[in-house]
Amino acid sequence: MPFRSLEETLADGTAAPRAMGEPDWAALRDRAYNLRWATVVRGVIPLTAADPDLPIASEIGAEIARYVATPHLSYGPAAGLPDFARAVATHFAHMKGASVDAARVTATNSAASALMLVARHVVMAGDEVVVQDPVDFLVGESVRRAGGSVRRWLPDADGPNAGRFTVAGLKAAVTDATRAIAVCHPHNPMGTLLSPDEVREIARFAAARRITVISDEVWSDVVLDGRPFESFAAHAGSREGLHAWVVYGLSKGYGLAGLRIGAVIAPDAAAAAAFRSAQGFDLTIEGAATISQVAATAALERAGAWREAFLLHAASQRDRAAARLSRLRGVRIARLPEATFVLFIDIRGTGFDEETIAQRLEVLAGVKVVPGSPRWFGSGAAGHMRLSLATTEGVLDEALSRIECAWEHVLAA
Repeated sequence: MPFRSLEETLADGTAAPRAMGEPDWAALRDRAYNLRWATVVRGVIPLTAADPDLPIASEIGAEIARYVATPHLSYGPAAGLPDFARAVATHFAHMKGASVDAARVTATNSAASALMLVARHVVMAGDEVVVQDPVDFLVGESVRRAGGSVRRWLPDADGPNAGRFTVAGLKAAVTDATRAIAVCHPHNPMGTLLSPDEVREIARFAAARRITVISDEVWSDVVLDGRPFESFAAHAGSREGLHAWVVYGLSKGYGLAGLRIGAVIAPDAAAAAAFRSAQGFDLTIEGAATISQVAATAALERAGAWREAFLLHAASQRDRAAARLSRLRGVRIARLPEATFVLFIDIRGTGFDEETIAQRLEVLAGVKVVPGSPRWFGSGAAGHMRLSLATTEGVLDEALSRIECAWEHVLAA
């Protein structure tokens, strides 16, 4: 069926917010892998992996250029650059309600790697770990690779908290065999957010039961509508009695996915040192590229205006997409995401499974989405699709128009 060509869409001037500038689409077609522009048939719009199309803040690019102007790329400290650790600690104190000693911070080769390393460090073979379902596949994968067994924490099915992961749901999932709780905070793919009160209640509960908390907070820089965010790092250590490990990264909130820069915030400085020794940081087996840490430090210290513009843009994209998609036959959006720049839509009303709808959208509408299949998000994601909205307004509008135009054909195919 006839669609407006992607080239027309990219050339018509409907760009990202002025503070961010227009994406270099040729570069994205060449560089953006992981289900994105470099991996789809030309003309298909990928609303897939959570990797923004938007250019990074100019302050980050300038700092990278300044750093490489001196022609030495030497090893950094095993724990990471001190400036990076201080920047992460300051960022958590100002933005995430957590007073963090920089000695608790270890720089890692991405948040994904950090999640695997933490699980390997704290989960022993046979340990039971409570994991949200649905959730990003890496959370459960990290537990399984460490030899643990996964026990599901399900969102409430009905009532005022339907579709949210509640403390009551967590307590119902925990057993006497539970050794750890792995939480995605904010949540991918649902976009839900634990309130500060819920974080504190979970922290008290876990501390009382001597259960370790592993908190994946890679999305914590994309909290929308001015909502408060509190990190589990605020409750870790001897004072609170909670053994909590926080995983952080800059791929979502600052668009640095290709630099693969993350961090682990340990319960205290001694635990951080033991983690680095056990996982090979002191032997250069693990670690993060210095140039990635330099870029991340610039992001945390000088890209605040870019991030504020990005948050406003993400909220606007969410509202636009939810309003249009919820009018489609068989589609339900129970609640707007409180965080992230992804939209998780319920398509069970269509009578088709998520893989079928996703395949037909790519063929009939020229739009690629992520199906809510177990391989991506667990069994609880069945009957859903995830769309990433971190592109320009013009590209998202074109993708939504294609879906609207093709929808009845998708259901009739």
